[in-house]
Amino acid sequence: MAGRSSAHEAPWSFGDRVRLTAKPEWGVGMVSRAEPSRVKGELEWAVTVRFPNAGIKTLHTAAAVLERVEETTQEGAGEAAQAFADADRVGDDELLGPAAKKRVEALMLGLPDPCTDPFQSIAVRIEATLKLYRFDTSGRGLVDWAVAQTGLDDPLSRFNRHELEQHFTKWAGERDRHLARLVFEAKQKNESVEQVLRGVPERIQKVIKHTRF
Repeated sequence: MAGRSSAHEAPWSFGDRVRLTAKPEWGVGMVSRAEPSRVKGELEWAVTVRFPNAGIKTLHTAAAVLERVEETTQEGAGEAAQAFADADRVGDDELLGPAAKKRVEALMLGLPDPCTDPFQSIAVRIEATLKLYRFDTSGRGLVDWAVAQTGLDDPLSRFNRHELEQHFTKWAGERDRHLARLVFEAKQKNESVEQVLRGVPERIQKVIKHTRF
């Protein structure tokens, strides 16, 4: 649900849990204030949110899209948290353990919907996939990736750094193959994606040329 509204009633209230769709690595934040403002004569809102991984941010709904996060499990972190809880519960059970572990691995390797949505053009999917290259294993990059991937505010409470690095390496391989596949598909269908790929760093150009899928 977007935070934009033309009504006088504030679309957000104190305590609402939200995620900024453009920055999922900031984690799920809590709204502390929503104030009306005018942008080109239209009523918009300035929403102040405390994010666990980015601190306090004031966002204007004319440009920022906020998604309301509902409590879907007891832990409140959605499908991924439930999968992790299931894996922890079954542990080394010979029947259930491998299935639960496989579910967690699938979640850690998954790519965001905008990258894979078949109803979007190939160019749009490529553009969404290119944005994933902001993540890496240096500094804060690994944790930011883990937050975006799992929906957990503190992935290090569930994984150690070595485990995250292993998952990231596999995920990055999936990302690279997906990008190369999209570019190949565009060529096969004679769809122009030159505008999207213009200015792409050389390291990503090498991924497109040399990754096998």
